[in-house]
Formats: sequence, structure tokens, C-alpha cells
Amino acid sequence: MFHNHLKQGFRLSRTIGLALLGYELILLASVKLSTTVAPNDIPWLSARLLSMAVITGLFLILNEVSLRAFKRHPRLDEITLEKLSLLLPLGGGVLIALSYLASGQLGILLLGGVISLQSQLFGHNGIARTFMLLFGLLYLITLPLGYPLILGFKPDALTMIPTNIKLFMMLLPLMATISHFGNIIASTQRNTSSRVSRLQSLAATDGLTGLINRRQFNQQLDAEIARAKRYRKPLSLALFDIDDFKKINDFYGHTTGDRILKELGALITQNVRESDVAARYGGEEFALILPETGQIDAYELLERLRAMIERTVYCLPDNPITATISVGVAQLDLDEAKGYEIIEKADTNLYAAKRQGKNQVVYGTLTPPKVNYPPFGPE
Repeated sequence: MFHNHLKQGFRLSRTIGLALLGYELILLASVKLSTTVAPNDIPWLSARLLSMAVITGLFLILNEVSLRAFKRHPRLDEITLEKLSLLLPLGGGVLIALSYLASGQLGILLLGGVISLQSQLFGHNGIARTFMLLFGLLYLITLPLGYPLILGFKPDALTMIPTNIKLFMMLLPLMATISHFGNIIASTQRNTSSRVSRLQSLAATDGLTGLINRRQFNQQLDAEIARAKRYRKPLSLALFDIDDFKKINDFYGHTTGDRILKELGALITQNVRESDVAARYGGEEFALILPETGQIDAYELLERLRAMIERTVYCLPDNPITATISVGVAQLDLDEAKGYEIIEKADTNLYAAKRQGKNQVVYGTLTPPKVNYPPFGPE
């Protein structure tokens, strides 16, 4: 985000330089055409203004070269960024002070406010206040001396310059500053929103498999259970893990085990429905929430997934490995069951699949619905 601020700062320095250059050229033309300036003073005044125009032109060239170099090397260290953020307003401040001393035009000092805003743009609030103080002192020091009379011409020597042109040359950088600040605020908001989204994604996603993590899974399960109970829709849950995964880690190493987990996560993502919620439940264990799906349909879906995983070869081409999973499936009891009970049922069925030889899907029997009979009593 600070890189974007620096780019805006370079562009603001360009705007200040162009405004000064235009102002100095107009002053130079006015001196040449003025009838109130003594003929002997014209060469001297013209040389002063021309030298400032040359210095301003060099400032603009240096600024453009620096901007292009900055764009080519966007990943600069913090020390370099800090130096750039100081040099830009310092260079602009010196240029404005020299232009004021060369021309005697009070309006040029108004650009000091722009430099102060540029310093605030980079977070240098102390430097911004210092600039405002120095420009104020510069005006107070030169005012008792009869400035700009010390330049050798009268105060009305530059009356040929229309007031609206002077005003426009001073307001242009200020308007550009406001525009730059608007761009930075919009960019900051976009970057902040993007960063928040990335942080939320990182907080909810398992970094290895790309599936949601257990914390996010619990939230999703609670939401799906509430929805299923509200609309009286079936909901199933599958818990499954990789058979003998510890042996794979011990024999092939944990790096190979992580590759299997990663490839299995991608396989699960590609072969479940859009409405299903897949999660890494912990270690080598995974979970799958199946909204609006009964236990039998869930069994058929997980059986297809189990067979696909059994046929898949992992860690190709380095170290081909096959793996199997054991699955426990349970359906939510819409009338009495609490949220955690469906997890307990699915976990019980998963251990049953392990005991029965692994590489299979096991589901339990549904609890018969509770029937409330009317009380017996005399008719």
C-alpha cells in the first residue's frame, strides 16, 4: 500500500513542477513584455527566472526518471522507501523556496501547502508542520525588506499577468493533491478490503489441502443443521480418514504424507457437489457435509468417492503410492438430535469401518421417529 502512496507522491511532484515551470515561463514572458521594468534590469531578471525554469525542468526530469525506476523495482526495502518518501517533499520544498526568491511572487508560497499535504501523505506529520512553519517564516522575513523590490523591479512590474492565470497556476496543484488523496483513499479501501478477505480466507482454510478447517467446518455444520431443522430437509455427514496413514509417514516420510493429503484434498474438491461442504477435520481425517441428502444417497456418493480414491495413484512421478479411506456416514435426526450428536454417530460408524477391515463405507440405522400418543383417560 505504501508503494502506491509513493507513486502518487511522484505524480504530485510532477504536478507541482509543471505548475512552477508554467508560472516561471509566464513570468519570464511578462518581464520581456513589461513596460514598467527598467530596461537595464530585464536581462538580470530574465536570467534569474530562466535559471529557475531550468532548475525546475531538471527537477521534473529527475522526478520522471525516479518514477520509472521505482516502477521497474517495486519491491524496495523499507529504508529505501523511507528515503524516497523524505526526498520527494524536501526536493519540492527547496524548489518552491527558490522559485519564490527568484520571482518574488507570494502566490508561489501557496504551493507550500501542497508540499505539506504531500508530507502528510507519506505519514511525516512533523515534516509537514515544519514546512508550513518555514514557508511562513520565509514570507515574514522577506516582507519587511520590501520584497519583491529587492529584485530590482516595482511591485506592479508583473501586472500584465492576469489574476485568473496566477490563481489557476496555484490552484492546479491543490486540485491535483485532492485528486491524489482521493485515489489513495480508494486504493487503500480496496487494499484493506482485499487484505481482510485474504485474512478471512486464511483463517477459514487449511493451508495444505485448500479445504476449510475444523473451526470453519463447525460453523458451517451449525448453520446447515439449523437450516435442515427449519425447512425439515435431510442432512447427512461423512467422516473419513486415510487408512494406515501413520505407516505411510513412517516409511515414506512426512513430506510424502503431506503431498498425499494435498492431492487428496484436490480430488475431494473436484468430485463433490457444489452444495456439499468439504473440510479437513484434523490430521489425515476429513469431513463432508451433505445438505438435503439422506443417508442412503450419502452412502452411494461416498462409496463412489471411496472407489475413486482407491484407484488413484498419488505422488506421481516421484514415488507412486496408492491409498484407501474408511468412511462413516450419519444422518441428522431432525426431531431430537443436537448438533454434536451427528458427529458422534458418523465417528462411531467410521470406527466400525476400521474394525471391519478398512477401505469401506459404513452407515448406521436411523432412530425411529418419536410418536406422541394422546393420554388415556375416561371418555
